[in-house]
Amino acid sequence: MSSEDRSEEDRLDGGNLLRRKRRWPGRRAKTIDTPQESQSFEDYAAERLSSFLSAQLLTLLVGYVVLVAGDIWFRHGLSTVAAVLGALPAMPMGAALVVAWAPRSGLRASLAALVFIAALEAGIVLHAVQWGEDPAIVLPAFVLVPLTFSPVLLRGWDFAAAAAFAAAGPVALLAFSAPPAPERFGVALSIVAAISASLVTNLFALRSQKKNFRLEVQLRAFADIDELTQLPRRRRVFELGRRLIHRAERTGQPLSALYIDADYFKSVNDRFGHDAGDRALRLIARGIQDSLRPTDVCGRFGGEEFVALLPGSDQIDAARAAERLRKRIEEMRQFEVTLTISVGVAQHVRGEQIDRVIRRADAALLDAKGSGRNRVVIAPRPPEHGLAATDAGPRPEPGPSAQGAAPGSATKESATHGDAPCSREPITD
Repeated sequence: MSSEDRSEEDRLDGGNLLRRKRRWPGRRAKTIDTPQESQSFEDYAAERLSSFLSAQLLTLLVGYVVLVAGDIWFRHGLSTVAAVLGALPAMPMGAALVVAWAPRSGLRASLAALVFIAALEAGIVLHAVQWGEDPAIVLPAFVLVPLTFSPVLLRGWDFAAAAAFAAAGPVALLAFSAPPAPERFGVALSIVAAISASLVTNLFALRSQKKNFRLEVQLRAFADIDELTQLPRRRRVFELGRRLIHRAERTGQPLSALYIDADYFKSVNDRFGHDAGDRALRLIARGIQDSLRPTDVCGRFGGEEFVALLPGSDQIDAARAAERLRKRIEEMRQFEVTLTISVGVAQHVRGEQIDRVIRRADAALLDAKGSGRNRVVIAPRPPEHGLAATDAGPRPEPGPSAQGAAPGSATKESATHGDAPCSREPITD
């Protein structure tokens, strides 16, 4: 078994599968947060239940419209004012349905549902008053309201507000019609039973959705984080790279990629064992993190290969950053032998996809390895894209080590790269 990645069983063993916070000795390593991971549970639940909520609101709105139409049809003596008043609650109900149809947040969905419930309760009470019948005739509608919305109101306060609205309608109707005491008791008991059953349903739905939310967050973290080095995996690097390219082309800023490979890594495994190889990979990963900026992205591509994406850096700045990283790794004294790396550098050109940029950096890495290893080589720019002229004049050439010369030749370090660890934070467009 190589030191690249242990088996699936080894990674799952010991309860280490899905930790959002992991530690290097003496420091905290952050996890990568995608926009989906950083969203709140309420927004997650609103996104998952939006279609359910919209179907509920649409069904109740259609039912209320049928109620109004039937009332007008069967009661020919109904005045125009009474008909308009009966249909009036359908307007805020329709508006709430439109808002809930494409929610952008859990708060908006909850507010839309509460507006709908309040309008529906008002409409039911209004029709019951117009009919002048026993208030128990509309009891089924009052009972259904809290039961219907209990699975989708998961913010806590929104369910409490919905329960208050559901109770306010029968209370107002009982106060207006003043039925006998036994009937009042029966209506009140029915509403209490409905709200209690709704509370149980709400709590179970809340528990189920929170469990699903935690599992999805953990699974995303496991899919994106390399267990050995705590760096993003290959798939995640491509995902972040596409966003960085989109931003670079929109803002006109440069973007460069580093393809990093540990030199003679197989001999390290053969000589010291795979556990030592794993430790060497962790040391290199930490050196990469500590050498790049918080805005940079670094990830493990598999085996002893790593990729770093440097937004805002052209190939000259990227080569200087790579040379500084190469020196940092070479000067490490935490391993049995001196560790060295070879680095290929490629700058993105407009219209180029992230996989193409990384392939060019990989080709430059092969040149670096073929030239003796432990050096930095810059990939040539694609001739079909050309180079855009800049107002700043010609760029200074990198030092000899950046062109593939002897590693002892130093390059001038770029002021654009500090010593902060590379970022694992969300990248938004």
